[in-house]
Amino acid sequence: MSLRYCAKSLSNKGSFALGSGATRLLSSSSKACNKAEGEAEVEVESSNSSSSSVRQSEFNGSISKLLEQAMRTPVEDMSVLESKFRSPLTEKEQQLDERLTEFLRKYAKQNKVLDLPEDSNKFDFSSKVVSQPLHTREFPYLSQSGKDEPYSEQELYVRQLKHASHTGKLGADISNVYFPHKDIFNPPSLQQVSIEKLMAAGVHLGQSTALYRASTQPYIYGEYKGIHIIDLNQTLSHLKRAAKVVEGVAENGGLILFLGTREGQKRALVKAAERVKGYYVASKWVPGTLTNPTEISSNWERHEVDYLGNPTGRELTLNESTSIIKPDLMIVLNPTENRNALKEAMKARVPTIGIIDTDSEPSLVTYPIPGNDDSLRSVNLLTGILAKAGERGVQTRLNLASAA
Repeated sequence: MSLRYCAKSLSNKGSFALGSGATRLLSSSSKACNKAEGEAEVEVESSNSSSSSVRQSEFNGSISKLLEQAMRTPVEDMSVLESKFRSPLTEKEQQLDERLTEFLRKYAKQNKVLDLPEDSNKFDFSSKVVSQPLHTREFPYLSQSGKDEPYSEQELYVRQLKHASHTGKLGADISNVYFPHKDIFNPPSLQQVSIEKLMAAGVHLGQSTALYRASTQPYIYGEYKGIHIIDLNQTLSHLKRAAKVVEGVAENGGLILFLGTREGQKRALVKAAERVKGYYVASKWVPGTLTNPTEISSNWERHEVDYLGNPTGRELTLNESTSIIKPDLMIVLNPTENRNALKEAMKARVPTIGIIDTDSEPSLVTYPIPGNDDSLRSVNLLTGILAKAGERGVQTRLNLASAA
């Protein structure tokens, strides 16, 4: 086996030449093999098994005889040996050949005798490979800043490109993610509303059972861990009815007023008022706004508008300029904190829509919507749906006015 390996290596290096060159090459290869044999003998002698030592010495002796026989072989007969060397190895010979190759690798590198195949998975750290970076080839005029200086704009741009090409595409594509701004700026239409969307927004979560109001019993589905669960079937039906009311008022040119005095509701109120071409109150309800026009609304600037919402320019009469300005519909987001506004609306005969929680009084509003009025997500969703319905009514009115 060793003879085949050594001779095969010699043939691969083109060492079958005439004269003393071939003899010197064979001698050097025999020295390398003898050195390997000596290393193997030292390892075997250090073992405790005497039988292994005997077998190893016999194996070394047979290898030495084969090498001596190969050295005495004429160059003309080497072609016969070469044909034998190129014959396929048996499974046992291939296993021994791989072991011997791995064992002689470091000696072959040092003496440069055997042409052994390099392991592609190992990296030789002794050799230094100097290559031009990719960014310098693409951007030849890029100047590198010092270690104690911040990155320049060009360097930041190159780093951004490298990040986008290497790690920018990593990670998973997450779908069905909740974005809070979509309930305000892109709310679902009435046809897209489902119990699943309402439950995801937390509309079904009521107040504690200790704050239970008996008038909300028809809207309660059950109780769970000390809180009441609102029946979303009731919520969905009442929401659709209220949305139809808002759409009808907006289609007929009515004035819609949104009222919400809790923190965080202003953005939803502003966007809803813009959709329906109406008004909003986001801070504090001034008492007497609907019932005391002399003190509250007498100083407001007034003008008449047409069906498209454009000012007509007609001069108002004394009675029109001093009379009370009443909205045609008032939508209250937190009725519990705005009882005064609801009472004024009842006196002024203004219909109201309100989000009724389990601690609220449904009889205070004209069109109650059972739902959670404490969660901003719930309030934003319900407000966005109502505003979307009002926007559709306004668009219908404008289309009819343009066609006429």
